[in-house]
Amino acid sequence: MTARIARLRENARSEAGLSLTELLVTIMLTAIVMTMVGSMFINVARITSNSNVTTTKSSTAANLMDAVSKVIRTASNIPVAGSDVPNPAIVAGTSSTLTLYSYVDTNSNAPEPTKVGYRVDAKGNLVEDRWKGSSAGGNSTFVSTATSRVLGGPILTPSGSQALFTYIDSAGNVADTSTDFESVASIRVTIGIANQLTTGSDPILLINTIGMPNLKLARDDT
Repeated sequence: MTARIARLRENARSEAGLSLTELLVTIMLTAIVMTMVGSMFINVARITSNSNVTTTKSSTAANLMDAVSKVIRTASNIPVAGSDVPNPAIVAGTSSTLTLYSYVDTNSNAPEPTKVGYRVDAKGNLVEDRWKGSSAGGNSTFVSTATSRVLGGPILTPSGSQALFTYIDSAGNVADTSTDFESVASIRVTIGIANQLTTGSDPILLINTIGMPNLKLARDDT
């Protein structure tokens, strides 16, 4: 009888399950683990998102630089019929705008110049304007209506040392463009794109000094 009672008590204890204290401890530990896992997941998702944004912005900056560099590198003086002095390659320029003559995307068998302009629109996007040119009788003429396209952005507002366009002379100094652009031998292009979604506040910044070898050839020929 005593043995049977002992077995019944043992069975009752084994079927009793968790006590309230044990249950609360289990819930607390589970909550802590879930919080840690959730926090880790959120951090990984944030890092991945920021990395994707940074990659996209870097790609945008690189594409802008490539587009502008190709045009500047093929810039050239434009001959004037009956004159030994050609028109300068740079038509006009400021820290945030540039207009020049270039033999970009032309037919090598019958090259024709194109007048190309760059400006920043109200949304901060870099815009390219192109005026198709044609040559006849030693003169080049250009259509009056430009074909425009948005290259990308938004870019940082050009100012101070981060001017979009800086004009450099043959000695490597900033050229005096207050009167003309004859002394300009290269153009330093600075493209900055805000990187606000990543850690820190530093923007993505690309800087490239682009030479204009066709100008030297034109000077040698004159």
